[in-house]
Amino acid sequence: MQNLRVAATFILVTFSIFVAITNGLGVRAKQNVDSEGIDPVSKWEERVKPVLNHLPSEVTVIGYAADWDLPDVKYNVIDQENEYTFTQYALAPRMVQPGLDHEWIIGNFTNKDFRTWLDQNLSTYEIIEFGFGIYIIHRTSL
Repeated sequence: MQNLRVAATFILVTFSIFVAITNGLGVRAKQNVDSEGIDPVSKWEERVKPVLNHLPSEVTVIGYAADWDLPDVKYNVIDQENEYTFTQYALAPRMVQPGLDHEWIIGNFTNKDFRTWLDQNLSTYEIIEFGFGIYIIHRTSL
């Protein structure tokens, strides 16, 4: 019986130390600013903000096109909705509206065939890539 108590005590102490170390490592990882501590809105804002450097200051409304506009292309609806909302936030106070009806358009494409779709829907345009599937499209004829 004495051996059973010693074994149970040893197991309990060992388990407690394991839990304490695991919890401590978890807390430390969350406190590390270099870990994935940046929220998705801030990440998206960093990706989209450089677009502003290429827009004339008088432009107040910007078009928006994304994978959801491409026919027969699969996309994640939640990602597309979130990224559209994040783009509106990041470029405020300028308005971002879906569609190709504006001189300046933000493109958010993961599908490589988007240029074929653009060629079919815009007569002439210039495009600048910012990475992460973000583009600024300037319609050169309306």
